[in-house]
Amino acid sequence: MTVARMRAARYREHGTPDVLTIESVRRPTPGRGEVLVDVRSAGVNPIDTYVMAGNVPPAGGLPATTGSDLAGVVDDVGPGVERFASGDRVYATALGLRSPGSLAEYAVVPASALAHLPSAVPFVDGAAAAMAFATAWRGLRDRGGLQIGDRCLVAGAAGGVGHAAVQVAAAAGATVVGLARPETADFVRDLGADEVVDYRRDDLAAALEGATGGGLDVALETHADANLVPEIAAAASGARIVVLGEEGTVSVDPGTAMTAKQADLDVRFMSLAAAVDEQAPVLGAVAPFLADGRFRPRVDSRFDLDEAAAAYRRLGESGLRGRVVVDIG
Repeated sequence: MTVARMRAARYREHGTPDVLTIESVRRPTPGRGEVLVDVRSAGVNPIDTYVMAGNVPPAGGLPATTGSDLAGVVDDVGPGVERFASGDRVYATALGLRSPGSLAEYAVVPASALAHLPSAVPFVDGAAAAMAFATAWRGLRDRGGLQIGDRCLVAGAAGGVGHAAVQVAAAAGATVVGLARPETADFVRDLGADEVVDYRRDDLAAALEGATGGGLDVALETHADANLVPEIAAAASGARIVVLGEEGTVSVDPGTAMTAKQADLDVRFMSLAAAVDEQAPVLGAVAPFLADGRFRPRVDSRFDLDEAAAAYRRLGESGLRGRVVVDIG
């Protein structure tokens, strides 16, 4: 009996993207509550590099397949799966931590992380949208309580999650201020931002207060170690700051803490991976916006599966505009 094989981007030791190789492995079989997806496109994300480096353990240990997002076609379903059938177009996110990664010709996906992809949405857009828009939606709407008329700050507004967050905030009727380099300002404005502020300014707090017209109500923050203090200084009463990431120690001195207390401010930490079982409804909510064009994932660059390591190297470069996607099939 011939065992079905597939190609996958794998690593056998932790390290930089250079540890990735393309291997021929056994094609998986879906278990209870799982779906086997014929992967057409896969998105790469910073969290993949954290797992690859050994900061977070990959699902099942080493060797591991990398990748968080995918879009493709259902090939088979396991016992207990009723929402999906062979031939369905689907997309998924938050893979690689509790299930095998997405950079493979086929991937087994928990049904809880999977949603139907509208026929109007190309596979490359589905893969580009999955984690970016799911994170932005949950961070701003669910965790940040974003409302019509709120003044919303998006850090890293030209990047993967940031470029999605600008669109989510604009669609919700917020006034949107993006933090980005000047060379990407036009790109961020085209996404729907009302103002763009250079995050490297020495007077960032004052610039934010001026751009928001008196103080921010909601912020989605990807570099809390650099931006949290000026955001607190520029916050309006009752503001909510949702922290997605940081690259160094996050510290707040007593004076800044007092400012936050006087503003009755909330700082909330969030990880999409911590809510993997909630991804299907979030992706389901995002899908109609993708179908009618209100949400448009921007693709910075595309690579073939053989170029998986190069895709991750691009992810780590400055000047990124949108998502990095790997074409699978």
